[in-house]
Formats: sequence, structure tokens, C-alpha cells
Amino acid sequence: MRVKRLVKAVFLGAALETCWLGYWLFMWILTTFVRTKRVGPRPRRPCVLAVTHLGGFEPLFVTRASGHWRGWALYSLDRPNALVRFLCRAFWRFGVTQNPKLKPMVNPKTLAEAVVYLKNGGSLMVFPEGDRFWERKLYRGAAVLAKRAGVPLIPVGLENALVFKPGEENLPLWQGFPLALGRTVKKRWIAVHFASPIPPDPLLPEAEDVDRMMRELERAFREFYHKFYGLPGPVWVSLKEAG
Repeated sequence: MRVKRLVKAVFLGAALETCWLGYWLFMWILTTFVRTKRVGPRPRRPCVLAVTHLGGFEPLFVTRASGHWRGWALYSLDRPNALVRFLCRAFWRFGVTQNPKLKPMVNPKTLAEAVVYLKNGGSLMVFPEGDRFWERKLYRGAAVLAKRAGVPLIPVGLENALVFKPGEENLPLWQGFPLALGRTVKKRWIAVHFASPIPPDPLLPEAEDVDRMMRELERAFREFYHKFYGLPGPVWVSLKEAG
């Protein structure tokens, strides 16, 4: 039984790495064809990159601009397609869920693993708006990770990037992927803006410091949305304000 589990783990690891190499190759081709500009200093590891997420290929352009080739990301486990879930795991490794039954078991474990990864010098992309950017809400995961790992939180905005319309993020892979790719290629260039880092304050308790960091992130995202998309920025609602 132990040998069987070992063989299964080896094959799974090989499959994940093979998919990741394909992802890396696609990233290099796309971000070369669609010229990638970096604005602001290149972020230094370890850090949490809080990236605006409006529906395009943001992780690819942030990876190219940052030079963090082995940087992972938080991604949603709630996608209905098993193939898409497997590919997301290969590409980004750290899955979280909004499923109320799975959330208490899955998310704390994922966050703990992500904190260890950051403390060991890693770089992690987090998308604070989640998949539904039009709800204009910011979620606290990015700041929580930065606080617990003791690393800076860096706001990242993409200029001239693709903006999905509400509902398009739920399109099947065979429809959504070519739609997003075609629109992105037509852009010809995308600029990745790295704002000033937001460091955690070791003297503040977690709840207070997370609230402070999220309010700074809200200001940065509001500026990104206004300048790049002509939209009102998302809003951070603290747990205290929410309830």
C-alpha cells in the first residue's frame, strides 16, 4: 500500500510539473508577443503580490514583469470542471474554497502552507477581489498571509489589461480561453504597475494590522481602477464593520 501511494505521488508530481512547464512556455510566448512593461521597482522576494483581477491573464504578465518564475498563487477550488481544477493546481498550487462545508478544513491548511512557503523566501500572487471583481469587494487573505509570514504586501495593477464582463468568467474553458486570448492579443501591450510595498507592523495585533494593510491596499486599488479601467475601485469592509 505504501509503495502504491509513493508511485501515485511520483506520477502526480510528474504530471503537475509537466503541466507547469507547458504553462511557463505559454506565458513566455504570450508575454513576448503582447509586450510586457514593468512600472515601478521589481519586487523582491519574499512578498505577497496583491493583483487586480478583472478576468484576463494577469498571473502570466505579473510573473514576466516580476521575474518570479517559480512564484505561485492562491486560486479557487470551486470551479466545476475537473480538468480546470487540475490545471489550476499545476499552475498555482495553493487552492482555497468558498464551499461552507469544505472551507473550515481546506483553507486553514492552505494558508498555513502558504505562510511556510513565504517564510522560506517565496513569492505568492493573491487576487483580493476574488473571481467577481464587479462586486467591488476586497477580501483579507492577502494581508493575513503577509502579516503571518512577516513579508510586505505589494499592490499590483495592470494597465491596458483585459476586463471581463460579468458572467464571462463562468464560460466553459473551450469558450472562455479563446475569447480571453483573442482580446488580450489585440491589446499589443500590457503594463504591470508595482506600487510601494505595505509592510506589516510587528507591534500591532493581527486584526488591527490586517485592517490597516487592507485600507492601504484599498487606496492603491482605487487608484488603479480609476486610472486604468475608468471604474470605481473595490472596497475593504472590515469584519467589525460587516458585523
